[in-house]
Amino acid sequence: MTMEISASLTGRTILVTGGGHRVGGEICRHLSGLGARVLVHYHRSDTAARALAAALPPGALLFQADLGSAQGAKDLLVSCTAAGATPDGIVHAAASFLKRSLSETTAEQWDEVFALNLRALFLLAQEFARQRGESGGDIVAIGDSGGLELWTGYVAHSVAKAAVIPLVKILAKALAPKFRVNGVIPGPVLPPTGTSEGDLAAMRERTLLKRLGSPVDVARAVAFLLTSEFMTGSWIEVTGGANLWRGTTRSDES
Repeated sequence: MTMEISASLTGRTILVTGGGHRVGGEICRHLSGLGARVLVHYHRSDTAARALAAALPPGALLFQADLGSAQGAKDLLVSCTAAGATPDGIVHAAASFLKRSLSETTAEQWDEVFALNLRALFLLAQEFARQRGESGGDIVAIGDSGGLELWTGYVAHSVAKAAVIPLVKILAKALAPKFRVNGVIPGPVLPPTGTSEGDLAAMRERTLLKRLGSPVDVARAVAFLLTSEFMTGSWIEVTGGANLWRGTTRSDES
């Protein structure tokens, strides 16, 4: 038996950054299924984004922008408004996933990762607050368990995602009471293409539920936050219990 935890999003217009594919695409499909008009942002995933938009109900719109550029992040919401589709909610799912160790990471790569994962959220929130004013709205940021575990093989990515956590709390305080700002931290829900069976088995073992999740698990958490009117400055970990597994030893496992 399943229980629907999300209220209807009918009448809402939600911009999903990085919505062209993967987790962002599933968020678009789920929110649309709950009645929202979805604005799908993409950067390079043109083919996937167009296919997704064609499968969504009428009213869905596509917006291409490079959110790694400060001007691109500032202009995205302006473009939405110019198209007659000012959003009342933003889901920032756009992210890079750069696999580089400390010694491998260049200054340019560091800046690029922080620009998309962190600065873009800050600039989007600024413009969103300016546009919506007293009308308010919702922002949901998509984090990453790497921001909690701090993976040494993904140095810039992990540090940027770790920094998103306090940024959400600061935005929640700065934009209250008209705006609500929350976040979702996915765990092992969509491993990178080419992940070995051994690595997949290890991911499953590191969860309390001993299985991988699905992008729809993240999408449901996003919908919950968009409709939970007494939540702000909060993070939901969608990790299958991997957040409780961290740091356990044989002596404290039962």
